[in-house]
Amino acid sequence: MPAARPEETGSPWLIMLAICLIGAGLLVVGVNAELHPWAPPPEPPAAGARAGRRPGAAPLPRSVPVSLKIPAIGVNAHVISLGLDASGGVAVPPLRTPFLTSWYDRGWAPGQAGPAVLLGHVDSAAVGPAVFYKLGDLARGDLVYVTRKDHRTAVFRVTKVALYPERDFPTGQVYGFTPGPTLRLITCGGDYDERTHLYLDRTIAFAVYAGEK
Repeated sequence: MPAARPEETGSPWLIMLAICLIGAGLLVVGVNAELHPWAPPPEPPAAGARAGRRPGAAPLPRSVPVSLKIPAIGVNAHVISLGLDASGGVAVPPLRTPFLTSWYDRGWAPGQAGPAVLLGHVDSAAVGPAVFYKLGDLARGDLVYVTRKDHRTAVFRVTKVALYPERDFPTGQVYGFTPGPTLRLITCGGDYDERTHLYLDRTIAFAVYAGEK
């Protein structure tokens, strides 16, 4: 579910449906309270007011992101470029590669003015916790490093991490244009629905550009 702009798809519900697919089929559902053999992913605070934007360093030209590092939660992952899936929603990495992240290549690149969106799985039946399992543990001030094809590394500082109900996904906050470079990291979170095999909420980290490494 890379960052499709709502005006490009024309159907914000398709974007949310694609985001739902991050949690689809990921868990081995057991009986009683034993839903999966690992603990639930960290859960950030419930969504509150929109995080304020503050000016940062000068934007970078467009370049494809190739890797992502988030030292605070131990993420060191490759980034693949994806567009829309067959249904018109934002595409996500295949479940067979749960440690990859994806960038919506029809949106803005990390370091460009505007919001770049990276997505990743929270867990997988094959491996357990996946690339963004600990996304909810991020805190304000944590740093995110995105290395691009042009060999420049854009550094972002986390401003807010929150849990949003899937039905109230903050499309405008995630995909709406920002005058400076910003970053959104998205995965599934919250409660897991045994009937649909989907997570009911979305964990989203918002970050602002802090310059180059």
